[in-house]
Amino acid sequence: MLKLNQNRIFLRANWLRLASANYIVDPEILKKHIPKGTILEAYNGKHYVSLVAFRYCETRLLNVRVPYHNIFEEINLRFYVKREITPGNWRSEVAFTKLFFPKTALTLVAKYIYKENYETKKMRHEWSENNHELFTSYGLKKNRWHDFELVSTKKSNPINLNTSEHFFSKHFWGTSKINPNSCTIYKIDHTDWESHKVISSKITFDFNTVFGDEFKYLTNVEPHSINLFNGSEVFVHKKKTV
Repeated sequence: MLKLNQNRIFLRANWLRLASANYIVDPEILKKHIPKGTILEAYNGKHYVSLVAFRYCETRLLNVRVPYHNIFEEINLRFYVKREITPGNWRSEVAFTKLFFPKTALTLVAKYIYKENYETKKMRHEWSENNHELFTSYGLKKNRWHDFELVSTKKSNPINLNTSEHFFSKHFWGTSKINPNSCTIYKIDHTDWESHKVISSKITFDFNTVFGDEFKYLTNVEPHSINLFNGSEVFVHKKKTV
């Protein structure tokens, strides 16, 4: 059971069926996006960006349900950094190059309070299952539909430490670059997630159209790995600026 200071909670929601396609990248591409006070974090000597898509449910802002803003999708392109909290003590954080919501009001909140690079676009999802498998699909419309779909086992398993699944799922702190001299930091509380084994996948994103010219080469690159995490209830704390 999480112990929380309710006065510090900005957003509360269930994040469910988080699909993650992880691509090895040249760290030079990410330099301009790195928030103040952080450096890129590597896994097994490689740097990654992840195309991540998931669904919000039971959403509350400042513990209030906002009409017509309870259930919706998010799609983002994220990367991984770390911050030295005390000498020799590093904390993993997640930063974003671009994020999408289907709700204009949520986009405005994220852009102007959390300084995140959100954009509003029409989005969709499809979930189905049989006795043994899950089908999970997310899409956004920007000139055309861009989709990320996968088939996975229905059963999920705990994630072991020191694995790639743990590296890509340890989303307990977020950070966003405001300018070269400042950034926002916010804590994210959730229980440990489990991982579904991915059987097959299909990604039809034009990365140039959706995320910009610097990432266009990813359109024709196979991801290094693909994950599906079951998700959980999540508490996003109020941000601070440093």
